[in-house]
Amino acid sequence: MKKPKPLATVGKIEIHRAKFRPFETVKYLDIAALKRAAKTQIEIGTVEGGGREITIVAEVRKGMITRLTPVGCKGCSEAKGGPARKGSAALKKELKAALARIREMGHSGPRLPIPIRTVRSFLDIDIGPITIEFFPFNLCITLENMDGEICMYCLRGGLIFCLGEGTIKPTGS
Repeated sequence: MKKPKPLATVGKIEIHRAKFRPFETVKYLDIAALKRAAKTQIEIGTVEGGGREITIVAEVRKGMITRLTPVGCKGCSEAKGGPARKGSAALKKELKAALARIREMGHSGPRLPIPIRTVRSFLDIDIGPITIEFFPFNLCITLENMDGEICMYCLRGGLIFCLGEGTIKPTGS
């Protein structure tokens, strides 16, 4: 997969346009069962961007997609490096600047929760821009909660932080 030119660059972080491709198996999901499920996770497709392809898992609670998380990465041999810089103040500063740039460009990612009414609910997910950090390698998707808070979920490190009203809310170490 050829690496396209980024939409923007902030420090070591590149912001790329993302394209969601649902798995064919999504059309066979039991929507009625998902509406009753207290909590379940489903691999729903891949997101392509920045010359990379990542698998996306949807967390579903009582008929609502409440979280989308990247889990596997095709073409990410660099991901074998050291541990994610989850607690790094420098990383959080760069990601905050990247989120601000994403907002300036008019993007925010899908707004959660997403109600599951039909299979089309899974097929029409509009993944916003993704961010890619190369040293060490990490890839993040940006999601918006109903209150306007924007959160970064990364391949290495999980939920890094949420940004709301111009402040960072760290999540964990």
